[in-house]
Amino acid sequence: MKQNFQVIKALRNTPLFIFGDHASRYIPEKYNNLGLQVEDLDRHIAWDIGTETVVRELCEAFGCSGQIAGVSRLVIDLNRHLTSPSLIPIKSDGTTIKRNMYLSELERKERIDNFYRPYHEGINGSLDKLEKPLVISIHSFTKKPKLGHLRTVDIGLLVKHDEQTAKRFQTQLNLHGAHLSLGINEPYSAYDLNHTIDVNVAPRSLRHLAIEIRQDHVDTDDKAILMANILANCIKPIMS
Repeated sequence: MKQNFQVIKALRNTPLFIFGDHASRYIPEKYNNLGLQVEDLDRHIAWDIGTETVVRELCEAFGCSGQIAGVSRLVIDLNRHLTSPSLIPIKSDGTTIKRNMYLSELERKERIDNFYRPYHEGINGSLDKLEKPLVISIHSFTKKPKLGHLRTVDIGLLVKHDEQTAKRFQTQLNLHGAHLSLGINEPYSAYDLNHTIDVNVAPRSLRHLAIEIRQDHVDTDDKAILMANILANCIKPIMS
């Protein structure tokens, strides 16, 4: 069985931690693709396209530690509260997730115990080893959901607890990625979708960024590497 999450080990003593809640589209064989067609697993509903490459490239660039989810958000969404209706989604952007319907409490508990709790315990364990790190969450969003409007912003920052770091990042993006438009709390708001930051990062009063990247900028390895380079140039000056 694939690991329930992947740890990226630090190469140097860098006060930076980078993670991807939705970086994997892996669905264990026993779930039979949750009743979905194979083509559905290539869509944004299954994962945040391009984010694994971005996280790994950034960790390599800075020699820092990181963590990548090991399971699709369709199995269980690691960036949701345990009481959230979308923790184990029944529908996603108009697609019914058949195998998630009518789950027993035992089935729900199995997914929570096997994937959700270890993932968050892993992040907490990594943060415990670092002294006041800058923490960065990497997500991506589709340009046009089936049931939503066209998104024109290139990069979004989800901002609630740490406005100062967001402003510093924005200044650097104007220098290193001036061709990219930045939206604050677009296309999602930190006041709605910010669970991992809310429970693992903010209570520690750590500086952080929650970065959303439009998927057409990271849907190939070459594009994702280019984006990681831009982000690295923006992150380096705000490390301290």
